[in-house]
Amino acid sequence: MQTKKKILVTRPAHQSENLCHLIEQQGWQAIRFPVIDIQARELSTQDKRCVQQIEQYQYLFFVSANAVNFALPLICGKIEYLHKVLYVAVGKATYSALLNHGIRSVLVPADGFNSEAILAMPELQALTGLSCLIVRGEGGRELLANTLRERGARVDYLEVYKRVMPCHDNTVIEAYLLDNSLAAVMIYSGDALHNLVKILAKQELKKNLLDVPLVVISERVQILAKKIGFKKIIIADQASDAAMINALLNGEECG
Repeated sequence: MQTKKKILVTRPAHQSENLCHLIEQQGWQAIRFPVIDIQARELSTQDKRCVQQIEQYQYLFFVSANAVNFALPLICGKIEYLHKVLYVAVGKATYSALLNHGIRSVLVPADGFNSEAILAMPELQALTGLSCLIVRGEGGRELLANTLRERGARVDYLEVYKRVMPCHDNTVIEAYLLDNSLAAVMIYSGDALHNLVKILAKQELKKNLLDVPLVVISERVQILAKKIGFKKIIIADQASDAAMINALLNGEECG
């Protein structure tokens, strides 16, 4: 009997089931190995002030579905009063999360799923005198905030969650690596890639890991993977589980 292809799924546990289902639909085996755990972040005094005075902002930017799901319970009592606020979603999953919370006035780019696509939108070119709040996890890129400021906006952050490395029993994954039985690894962020390499840092494991085809969510992660030393990197054309599966099926190697 032919052994099923083993696909390593590194997404946080609460976000991985759809991808695992799509993998299993292909007749493959999804190996659940979350390398990031998402947890609520304790709010600073400044964060609490942003929540209390959230009606002062003209634009609320949400950089991920996690940002939506952690932030909206904090401001749910004020949502119905925020008639003049425009919500901006970075990515389709973020857009869907806002819709699921009943929010309809959402700007989302027709093409692209990153900060660059957001910044190309015509509605965000002239922002003098306007206030923007970027809702995100702890840390991250500064491109969005810096560019909005260059265009005249006042920009604050509300960081509502943090990414931590889960504790793992690596025995099974180490065995798969040592006998070269992983067919691919699915990676959704640079943080996930860093954590994966750190968790499997033993020399004999890392050597084999770098030989496994890597499916990544963006060109930015592809560049990072290349620097780390991965030999075959496949890039998805959209930030979705379906696009990651299609990329793996097509096997289009980048770089």
